[in-house]
Amino acid sequence: MTEQPEPDNFLPKLRNELKAFSPTPVCWAVLSAGKEMNEQLGHLTDWVNWLVARYALDHRTVPPCWDQHGAVLEELSALRTAWITAHSGDSFGDAPLRWHAEFAFARQRLSDWVARTGCRPGEHRDSQGQVRSA
Repeated sequence: MTEQPEPDNFLPKLRNELKAFSPTPVCWAVLSAGKEMNEQLGHLTDWVNWLVARYALDHRTVPPCWDQHGAVLEELSALRTAWITAHSGDSFGDAPLRWHAEFAFARQRLSDWVARTGCRPGEHRDSQGQVRSA
C-alpha cells in the first residue's frame, strides 16, 4: 500500500497548477495511450490521494488498484471534475455542499464496484478474476 500524503499538501499544488485542474470532464475512452493518458492519470492520482487522505477513505471505497478498474476510475474522475467545478470562482456558494451530497452517493457506488472486484489489500484481481500482487 502506498503512503498517503498529508491532506493539505495537495492544496498548494492545486494553486500552482491551475491549468491541470480544468473542470472539463475527461473522456477516458478516447485518450491515446501514452503521454495523454499518463498525464490525465497523474492529475487524477494526485487528487485521489488527497481525497483518500482528507476523507479517511479505506480500501473498501478506494482500493490501491483503483486505476485498474474502469468503473472506479470513471467515478473518481467525475468526482474530481465536479469538485473542481464546485470550488471554482464561477460556482454558487452552496456548490461545495451539493458536491458533498453527490460524494455520499458516489461512495456507495464506489463501495459496490470495489466489492465486485474482489480486490483486497495487497491483492488485485483483474477483469477475469485472476489474482495479481498489488
